Amino acid sequence: MPGQKSSLRLIAAGGGAPQGFYRAGIEIHLDPGALTYWRMPGGAGVPPVFSYEGSANVASIAVSYPAPVRIDEDGTEAFGYRDSVTFPVHVTPKDASRPVLLAVNLSYAVCASICLPSKAQARLTLNPDQKASDASPEASAIAAAEAEVPLRLTPQQRDAKVTINRDKTAPLPTWRLSPRTGAADLFAEAPPGWYFETRKSGRPDEFLIVAVEQPQAASQADRKASIPLTLTLKGEPQSYEFAIDLDTPF
Repeated sequence: MPGQKSSLRLIAAGGGAPQGFYRAGIEIHLDPGALTYWRMPGGAGVPPVFSYEGSANVASIAVSYPAPVRIDEDGTEAFGYRDSVTFPVHVTPKDASRPVLLAVNLSYAVCASICLPSKAQARLTLNPDQKASDASPEASAIAAAEAEVPLRLTPQQRDAKVTINRDKTAPLPTWRLSPRTGAADLFAEAPPGWYFETRKSGRPDEFLIVAVEQPQAASQADRKASIPLTLTLKGEPQSYEFAIDLDTPF
């Protein structure tokens, strides 16, 4: 459906639900120069908000986020997407023998010189009668979007892929992250009130994680507690996502 500087549609991979769920995608096309945001938008912006009100015969809906890009938005760093993005969706039916109606209501922001709130709606029927071989023309687009979703690592897998050490000489609370294989970028998601900058350190294959904001009402107990982060390490061809608890930042 048309929106301000963007359009949205629902696509399906076809082939029924041989794994117990349907594979679909929420596809947003943006005008040249426009951007929309990741679930953690960076220093400015708002994340997309998905609602599935109006869906029928649905047990669960899981939407995934492709790894974002870092965008300079008039001197402020934003995390999001340009040109187009497809959010992969896995839809599990309540009754696998009946069709599923997938209804998506999306609130999101589109920025190009100015930022405008956008709303879009789309509906799609998913048919259980399709054979696994009945892939749709959009199946390759959904597969490509799924490949851009970071792989979630266990703590053991994380420790095999990265090392993280506190830099006690830095003026702000800072950690150095070194991936064991090459990576293009690093993004951090923190609890409400906290903000951690991430950037390359200047050393080969090393990133800095810098605590630059804390909750204004942080108690002494909060200051002494470790801070749970979700880190997204963007790489080629595979990106990774993992949880980490950083030691007392202040």
